[in-house]
Amino acid sequence: MSSLTKATAELHNGITIPTIGYRIDKDHPEDVYKCVRTALDSGFRNFDLPVDGESEKQAGKAFKDSGIERYELFLCLKLANEDHGFDAATRAIDHSLKRVGTDFADLYLIDWPNPKKFRAQYETIEPDTWRALEAMYKNGTAHSIGLANYESRHIEFNLEHSEISPMVNQARIYPGFPFEDNLSCANEHKIQTEAFLPPDFASIIQSKELKIFAEKYHATAWQIAIRYQLEKGCVALCQCKDPQELKQMNHVFDFSIAKEDMLFLDSMKNYGPENIDPDTCDF
Repeated sequence: MSSLTKATAELHNGITIPTIGYRIDKDHPEDVYKCVRTALDSGFRNFDLPVDGESEKQAGKAFKDSGIERYELFLCLKLANEDHGFDAATRAIDHSLKRVGTDFADLYLIDWPNPKKFRAQYETIEPDTWRALEAMYKNGTAHSIGLANYESRHIEFNLEHSEISPMVNQARIYPGFPFEDNLSCANEHKIQTEAFLPPDFASIIQSKELKIFAEKYHATAWQIAIRYQLEKGCVALCQCKDPQELKQMNHVFDFSIAKEDMLFLDSMKNYGPENIDPDTCDF
């Protein structure tokens, strides 16, 4: 068993998920195969796939070529903004599964709560889309279902119109951006939060604050960011591509961040982008 799979969280449907996962970068599909193989070699078994057909194909090839058995992997797939609605969502997961080369997703998420294309129909499209995920869950195509980038008001709306409550919500949570309202809402409803950094994370990882804490805890800045997410009770999704950094990621289980340091990391400068409002953004 990989050291990165020993620590797990239990979703409210009883499914277990490794508390550290690897988030695949969709902006560079040409690097996906190499990055996935590197992450696999470093012990990662929980993979968060992007909403991108070519990335799904390359990740699927990497999983197959690795020789690692499917049951050892935890694969999360997502629904694209243009595929909301019951019929479109049902087709989309079938296509994704074929591209990845698997019969099921361990976790399937709606990637965005209120895409511009369907915004005028939000109150009908959102429940219809979730109904498709519930059908996937019931027929075993998805072993767990959930949300991504949903804010508290979107989570509450989903719960009001769902038969099966989401098991997961992915959210941007990191030092300088604790997103407390989102996390508290998910916790209240027993929804497991998966935390990730924004795509342009370099300024966060290279911040003077993380460097100070890395020195204090004899860790790397990446390890401080991931440990911060774990201390919040989140499943932490790592986006690092450095092979040496990935091989050392299990060090996050060797230390804890003191309460006063967590408070400082909560309130430090946000080196990432400001919050994006799903109800008004241009996508």
